[in-house]
Amino acid sequence: MLSYEDLKTKPKTLIAMTSLKRMEFEELLALFTLVWEKERDRTSSKGGRPPNISNDAARLLFILFYLKTYPLQEVIGHLFGLSQSQINVLIHQLSDILKKALANGGHKPPRLTEEMLTRLETEASQDMSIDGTERRINRPVDSVGQRLHYSGKKTSHLKETTLFAVWTIGK
Repeated sequence: MLSYEDLKTKPKTLIAMTSLKRMEFEELLALFTLVWEKERDRTSSKGGRPPNISNDAARLLFILFYLKTYPLQEVIGHLFGLSQSQINVLIHQLSDILKKALANGGHKPPRLTEEMLTRLETEASQDMSIDGTERRINRPVDSVGQRLHYSGKKTSHLKETTLFAVWTIGK
């Protein structure tokens, strides 16, 4: 069973499972705990046995691990010792709590254009590129077009293209 107590002494594994270093995880844990305490009092169970994850660190590890790796619910259920239905409930519940915790800590990305432009002005210049090599095309109807696009293989009809775009973001 996965636990934060095990992972906090293994920095590379913690980063691989959550994308956070120990200090970052613990800072987020403080925000997560505050929101969890508020939400726990407000939400009520609709029946069945509630999912039992022992503490806030395990809850945060659970949701970060799920969001980073997107395993099947059966798989994450096995790793955390819960049923698939309990996993489903936890994913929805803890995702909302994590969103609120990130917003409270000022880590939620802005969604409005003006906010994004303001934030980009303060960021350092970065280069971004996109490279695509193939894309699907509809099979040509005429026989000449079919011969031009036939590769000799019985696969999807693809057109080889090279798309290369570079943007400079920031100042």
